[in-house]
Amino acid sequence: MELQHRLTRQVINIAVTKAMDDMRGDTKRSIRNLIDLGLLFSKSESQKRFFNTAQEVISNPKNAYYSLVARMIADVNNDTIKKAGMNLGYSSLIYGAHKLRNRQALSDDSLPWLLVFDIGDSSAPLFDQMKHFITEGRELGIYSYIVCPYKKNDIPAICEIAKSFDECLFILAVSSDLISEQTAKALGDTNNMIISVHISGSDFRNRNDRAAFLLLKQNRCLYGFDIGYNDANMEQVTALEYIRSAISLGNTFGMYIPEDGTSDSCKAAVYEFVCAERGLNGQSLIALEWFQDMRYISESILSGDGYMKINLPEIAYDEYRKAKIALTNSLLETLKALKGLRPCTSS
Repeated sequence: MELQHRLTRQVINIAVTKAMDDMRGDTKRSIRNLIDLGLLFSKSESQKRFFNTAQEVISNPKNAYYSLVARMIADVNNDTIKKAGMNLGYSSLIYGAHKLRNRQALSDDSLPWLLVFDIGDSSAPLFDQMKHFITEGRELGIYSYIVCPYKKNDIPAICEIAKSFDECLFILAVSSDLISEQTAKALGDTNNMIISVHISGSDFRNRNDRAAFLLLKQNRCLYGFDIGYNDANMEQVTALEYIRSAISLGNTFGMYIPEDGTSDSCKAAVYEFVCAERGLNGQSLIALEWFQDMRYISESILSGDGYMKINLPEIAYDEYRKAKIALTNSLLETLKALKGLRPCTSS
């Protein structure tokens, strides 16, 4: 299995490299070729359905994805685009998901596909434990990680950890005041890292936010924003001019996270908005609704096998802080202690 994985990843790497080189001459054809490649390596029906839908979307010559890809090729380190795409699309959602399903078939362990590390009281032992968790997680089939630091000095250390796990995807969730010339350079040199900057207000006028985006763009990082939404600011943060402002600052994605007390009708409206943005008439930015999109991914990669569907991203932020009292445990023991593992159920 491991040899087959290495060979498959090498084939994908060669194909993606060629496609990205070709994009400078024919972006549309190269995108179609990449989607065909994704369909070829799809394992589950949900994965095949995703790429079939992607084929339908890009068949419209006016779709926004051609513009988005052209913008990324021009502004983002191409090695980062390739590495992040392979690590999420293949390592995590295809190869890793296959390992997770196989484990579920042999035991009662229902594992997440993504883990969130909240780096509060940073220290060398904590980073050592994080590396230990990632090493074990990779063996289990977990290849995607979100890291939430609170200090600038932690970012270079996190980047070094990410570089040591070349096949994993890391998403750094940070406030704009943690982005400096030093940290932006470290992030730009880390090809398997995506950055999500938390927006402090309901617009893009904040000076710190704009300065952070400028530094990330100068260092050719792959980045976007995340914003907490509620009934009061929903219309403002989903307005056309809001999305256009995000695009003008180099953002490639926008993550919408509902705040406590947000009504169900507001959540439904935001999800309808992000789905429309990803459709034929959207802008050149990938919009996501945190809980519903993460739940959809979790259900899709584990569906049809008869196991309990897990959405660890929804609970991991709060639960990881509880895990600090047991940092000597293995990842599997920690997840069980946190009730991150749930018994399997029949379909």
